[in-house]
Amino acid sequence: MALRRGFKSEANKYAKEMREELGRQPHEPLCPWELASLLEIPILPLSEFSASDPQAVSVLSNGAQDNFSAVSVFEGRKRLIVHNDAHHPYRQAANIAHELSHAILLHPPTPPFTGDGERNFNSEVRSMEEEANWLGPALLVSEEAALQIVRNNMSMSDASKLYSASEQLITMRINVTGARKRTSRFRRPK
Repeated sequence: MALRRGFKSEANKYAKEMREELGRQPHEPLCPWELASLLEIPILPLSEFSASDPQAVSVLSNGAQDNFSAVSVFEGRKRLIVHNDAHHPYRQAANIAHELSHAILLHPPTPPFTGDGERNFNSEVRSMEEEANWLGPALLVSEEAALQIVRNNMSMSDASKLYSASEQLITMRINVTGARKRTSRFRRPK
């Protein structure tokens, strides 16, 4: 399933707007926790539920780490995010950025499971997930940030630390924005 026409440009616009709302330049890092605060979306770490359900928290944060990253929980129109704080901090940032993307895009809550107990991955849910999978990384590493990383010949390690994102996410954003190609046009001698 492909993203709807114009969505990638829309995502770049959101990444810029969110930075502006936080008083940041378009190329500067964005902290998902600060953005959540701005959007008035509480974030709860999974470990906070250890006292009430230690077995579930243990399973989700240890043995099944890849099975649970984060989830938006709704009460009426209000939402909060529960995230797996056992993950690496960069993954936590990506998980939260993904969930914040759902909020920014005003995605409605959907039932997590079908009537048969299977994960709900109907076409509407898949479409919303694809949008959040694109916008989340764009929030962390905007188009301008990708260009800045390339222009400054920043190492992936340094970029990863600066943007609190994995090297894989940084590389993906550099690739999808065409940052290397776009930057090389300005470096060619005439």
